[in-house]
Amino acid sequence: MWDAVFRSTARDPVGWLAAGHGQGGRNTVIIKRDPRATTRAAWLRARAARYRLRCIGRVSGPRSKITMARLLAEETLLGSLPEPAADAALPVRAEGLGGHVVWLRPRSTDCLALEFLDFGYHLPPAGQVGPIRHVAVFGANIGLLLADLADRHPQARLLGVEPDPDNAALARRNLARYGGRCSLEEAAVWHRAETLTLGWESDAWGQILISPPAGNGLAARARHYNAVDAGDLLAAFTGSAPVDYLLVNIESAWHEMLQNGHWTKTVRCIKIEIQDHYDDAVPLLQALGYQASLQRLSWGAFATGIRPAQTQQDTGRVPYPRQMERGTTVAHGRSRLIQAHANPGSAR
Repeated sequence: MWDAVFRSTARDPVGWLAAGHGQGGRNTVIIKRDPRATTRAAWLRARAARYRLRCIGRVSGPRSKITMARLLAEETLLGSLPEPAADAALPVRAEGLGGHVVWLRPRSTDCLALEFLDFGYHLPPAGQVGPIRHVAVFGANIGLLLADLADRHPQARLLGVEPDPDNAALARRNLARYGGRCSLEEAAVWHRAETLTLGWESDAWGQILISPPAGNGLAARARHYNAVDAGDLLAAFTGSAPVDYLLVNIESAWHEMLQNGHWTKTVRCIKIEIQDHYDDAVPLLQALGYQASLQRLSWGAFATGIRPAQTQQDTGRVPYPRQMERGTTVAHGRSRLIQAHANPGSAR
């Protein structure tokens, strides 16, 4: 989900919720790394260091700057741990989050999660108008996206969903200042209630969905989760009200989720980070009744869907405009990939 300079594989390093298909699904891919990939990962981390130094400017106060420099140095020189523990997190004061303290772990991707906020890809599209009262994030990671959305929409209630225990624990810590307005569900979300097998992949940011073969190293760290039905989860969150904005960061699992997208019926605006099946994103959203667009970036894309005006008359919303943020053209009726005006040397 970041610019290629930060990435050691062709896959999204985030893995905030799941990557692949459900048990018994098709084309589940498990990546095995070889020594050359490990060497390349180290080289990419070193190359990225000059860009990552900007993170020091994103925190305020001498103590926070020293802590951030330490975090960046350890991650650059030693790489990320396969499962960074929540109790290892250190506090820094983040300027982009109102100067509040956030907790980040050494040798993790948490610093990148903080940097990602600056690019605004997690925000509702410019074409969405009307009040935003209910916001949900599938794949909440350590809670920084939720925190930023909570600050930008002070009247909204927010729900984050994150299956990884350490990520979820750290997210609760980072969201504590919002009290009951922002809740975190430690769960895997799926298009139906089902037992899923999740585990950590190299460079992952959390649990990814796998179908483990015997003897695979990833399978040795696998865990079984009782996934919750996305529709039931959203209904419990909003009651009879709609979900005004849903951000989805769940690796390749988005594809099967949209193929079985009955759970989106109460979602007025959805934004999905994607790394594959680019040509399928717009048609799948349109089949669910959305006016859809695709914003293509150097590292992946975001697919966005907004319900047309006739289905939102109670809020006075209008159809999605033909121009998306950051200069990306909206394509109605077919998928049309337009390269966004992104800084090729930036993250995410």
